[in-house]
Amino acid sequence: MVLATLILAAISYDTTAVRVTVEPQPAYIEQSASAQLVNFDLILDNTADEPLDVDEVQVSVHDRAGKLVLRKFVDGNGARPSIRTIDVAEVPAKGKALLFNPFDRFDRDLDLSSMTYDLKLSSKNGERRFASRVTVTPKPYAGKAALILPVKGRMIVYDGHDFYAHHRRWDYTIPFLQQLGFRTNFMRYSYDFVPVNAEGAMSEGDDAKNEQWFGFGREIRAVADGTVAAVVDDQPDDRNFDPSSIAEHGTMRIWGNYVVINHGRGEFSVFGHIRQGSSRVKVGQRVKRGEGIAAIGASGSSMFPHLHYELQTGIDTNSEGLPSTFHDFVRVQGARRIAVPAGIVESGEIVESRP
Repeated sequence: MVLATLILAAISYDTTAVRVTVEPQPAYIEQSASAQLVNFDLILDNTADEPLDVDEVQVSVHDRAGKLVLRKFVDGNGARPSIRTIDVAEVPAKGKALLFNPFDRFDRDLDLSSMTYDLKLSSKNGERRFASRVTVTPKPYAGKAALILPVKGRMIVYDGHDFYAHHRRWDYTIPFLQQLGFRTNFMRYSYDFVPVNAEGAMSEGDDAKNEQWFGFGREIRAVADGTVAAVVDDQPDDRNFDPSSIAEHGTMRIWGNYVVINHGRGEFSVFGHIRQGSSRVKVGQRVKRGEGIAAIGASGSSMFPHLHYELQTGIDTNSEGLPSTFHDFVRVQGARRIAVPAGIVESGEIVESRP
């Protein structure tokens, strides 16, 4: 034990070659029914002339008095090391890599005043060691618009924005996505809503036919008062999205048909994959909370009929996602129904709007 301590103490770390920053800024805290959620990325900028492996990521949480309240880490120790759960195999030489924050969920009563991340990296031959540190001060997001669920009736949150959700795992630093024009994770806090029947099924019959999905053609409603900022309504519901169309038509093409509503005070709602020809609104029109605006479809980059919904800071994909708190809905847990005056919804949950 003493020998191991001496060996560790002898290791020299270069603390200048790798810079770690946090995106987006500010970083927000969401309050779920059971936990505090933090959703941000660590951007690793390697100035060294060789690729580096990520060996350890550690977070130290301090309260508002500066006292340590929690420390967690992933590293290379053990038969199947936890560091293998980090999907950043390496940081390229003189390049950048995005690392999804691996510590995204904390107890509701924990003071998250500051979170210090310490990273250790090494050269491929293990002869050079590197270290970097960044501190995050996440803040709870106070939503300005009082949102309701965008679809009436019962639905499953097919994919939300938890650590494993595809919305969360949008790596906008991938060269292909950069070439298409994506620069942020605009869908960082988004949801795919799919209407279901009483048994929780999303469709019946032939899933290849849009009409066999219970949600296809279901009304979409405005989640809050606002002004329509953008509308596209002419894309087919063919589930045959061609990414090359983005080069000609822009990054919002992924939504196929969509409506964007400006709620004011920096909050915009995006409703994507809308049914062709179903939009009832036009740019500049004022809409009221609960008003029907379109119908669920399968246009754009859509595997099947569903509604993609997100709250964000602007009108297009150059925006950043914002946490969304929904009001007056029910969580359906089998035979149990839980009335929720206000809260977030998470991947896999079955929820129902109140009449």
